Amino acid sequence: MSDQRENYSILSFGIDSKLHENLKIRLYYDQIRNQSQFFRMCAESYLEQDELFMKFFDEAKIRTKAQSKNRANKSRKLRDKGNDLLKKLALSDEEVENIFDILEEDLPEL
Repeated sequence: MSDQRENYSILSFGIDSKLHENLKIRLYYDQIRNQSQFFRMCAESYLEQDELFMKFFDEAKIRTKAQSKNRANKSRKLRDKGNDLLKKLALSDEEVENIFDILEEDLPEL
């Protein structure tokens, strides 16, 4: 098990205790084994740019004022445009990663 733990990072953050209690209850109700499983699912969905998760995330950014509505919509449109282009080009995962690296260099504010 130690080899497996070496590949893991520990995340730690604080939330309101009532919110935490409600989270644990809801996870139990939804038969999610533990909080780690839940947060791994969220992180994977975000990193994979899962369509449903990203729709939720865009709305959450606006609702919490983490990002302006205009900026969130611009990000969504760029993501949609990129996905359409990937479908048309049928690029490999490595080629896609290279494109995102180039975009990150050219557009660091995204």
